[in-house]
Amino acid sequence: MERIAKTVLRLVVLIGLTATIGGNLTDRALAGGPIVLTFPLECTLGVNCFVQNYVDHDPGAGYKDFHCGAMTYDGHDGTDFRLPSMDFQRKGIAVLAAASGTVLRVRDGVPDELMTSATKANSAGAECGNGVVIDHGDGWETQYCHMAKGSIIAKPNAKVKRGEPVGLIGLSGATMFPHLHLTVRHNGVVVDPMAPDLASDSCSDKAGSILFDSNWQKFEYQNRIVLNYGFVDGPLIMSDIEQGGLSTRQPKKESDALVAYVRVMGIETGDSQVFAVFGPDGESLSSRKFPAIDRPKAQNMLYIGVKRPNDGWKPGVYSALYTIVNNQQTKMSKWFYLQF
Repeated sequence: MERIAKTVLRLVVLIGLTATIGGNLTDRALAGGPIVLTFPLECTLGVNCFVQNYVDHDPGAGYKDFHCGAMTYDGHDGTDFRLPSMDFQRKGIAVLAAASGTVLRVRDGVPDELMTSATKANSAGAECGNGVVIDHGDGWETQYCHMAKGSIIAKPNAKVKRGEPVGLIGLSGATMFPHLHLTVRHNGVVVDPMAPDLASDSCSDKAGSILFDSNWQKFEYQNRIVLNYGFVDGPLIMSDIEQGGLSTRQPKKESDALVAYVRVMGIETGDSQVFAVFGPDGESLSSRKFPAIDRPKAQNMLYIGVKRPNDGWKPGVYSALYTIVNNQQTKMSKWFYLQF
């Protein structure tokens, strides 16, 4: 309760700081034109928050995002902006009103918990979790889902300004990672804010218009995103990464093992992953090429490691290299390091 009280107080302070955001902006580009949205989070896209899923543009049982990729799932009606782990969620990341308007509905009181087979029933009928719906006029509305229990400061029928905090990112409702699910509707119909000019059943790999204003980072479609990486002192599982706190498991000179891990989003069919760990003199300590992926995956975690030598760890810099190769082309690579 003390943490919630502190974060709510911080949100109240933020309101004063953000009250003038968008003061010279209009909420619609032109009379009768589409709504213009401000990025709805107090984070930096590509640094401490990422797009995990886009709106599904496949009307059938399959799925495809607006870019004809697989960064979505069947029936997904919004954009998921996720945090790398619960470490970031615990810091309190504010959810911001994407445009000025009137609060239509608010729900709070849904527990913050990772959805599992054991907890799935807890979110039945409240899959959006704690959330807010804002009416922006001319048939436009935005919906914000999975917010933190007890953090929502928006009130029904209250006026909110563009960029004003309405609560915090949480883990409520049907979700397995901390994120904001943002749905945009016009006259009750879902609009993809990343591709408002595309029909709901079509996609294109060419850049087009977006509903977000130019004050947030220039948007570029991206998959194969390294979300988490580092070194720990032994094997780990996906939930260890999601829960955070891995800084306490950083290898030390007395550790029995040195394990490099990586979690990546948006890997594609045919992607081969190569992972290697090198010693201070550049010598290969461990390496592995994993089988090619047979279907797209929203996220995937890998680790490799090496046991402590009998004479102990050499002092110096240890490194790891993670690479994705598809059709004999390197699609991305990531180096990271550990100092002993």
